[in-house]
Amino acid sequence: MKRMVVFAMCVCGVVASATRAEAQLSMSSFRGYFTGQAGLATGGDVSNPGLTPGASVSVQEANGWGAEFDFGYSADVDAGRQVLDVATYMFNGNFIQPEGRLRPFASVGAGVMQVDGCDAPCTRPAKTFDLGINAGGGALFAINDMVAVRGDVRYFRTLADHPDLRRPNNFSFWRVSLGVSLFWAIAP
Repeated sequence: MKRMVVFAMCVCGVVASATRAEAQLSMSSFRGYFTGQAGLATGGDVSNPGLTPGASVSVQEANGWGAEFDFGYSADVDAGRQVLDVATYMFNGNFIQPEGRLRPFASVGAGVMQVDGCDAPCTRPAKTFDLGINAGGGALFAINDMVAVRGDVRYFRTLADHPDLRRPNNFSFWRVSLGVSLFWAIAP
C-alpha cells in the first residue's frame, strides 16, 4: 500500500509540474485541475456503502480534451460476507467544458484496483492487484477563476476472477463524490 501511495504522489507531481509540450507547432495554453473529494462506494457488489476519500489531477487542452490520474480509497466496504478495502489508481482520458460557470465533464479509463480482505471473521486477508476500468462524469461549478465545486459519479470494475478467495468475480461498484477543484493555466 505504501509503495502505491508513493507512486500515486509521484505521478501527481509529474503531471502538476508539466510546463511545456512540443507535440504541435501551434499550441495553445493548457489548464490544470487538482481535486480533493469525498464520496461513497455503493451499488454493484457493495452491500453497504463505504466512505471513499480521494484526489485527482488532470491537464486539459484549451479545447477541453485531456488526461487525468484519479485515486480513491474505501476502507471496510461490505460485499456480502466480505469486508474489503478497495483502492483505485486510474489513468483516464476526459473532456471538461473549457469555459462557463457550469462545466460538465466525462471521463473513461483504466488502471489498477487493489482489493484487500476476506470472509468475516477475517484471520488472514488476501491482497490482489487487478486491471480495472472506470467511466463516469459530472460537473464543475466555477466559483471564481481558480476554485470550483465538483460533483462526480463513476462506475468501477475489475477484470479478474478470484474464485479461490470467494470474492465477487469482476468486483464492481459506483462512486458518488463531491469535491473542491483548484485550477490554473499552463502556458506553452
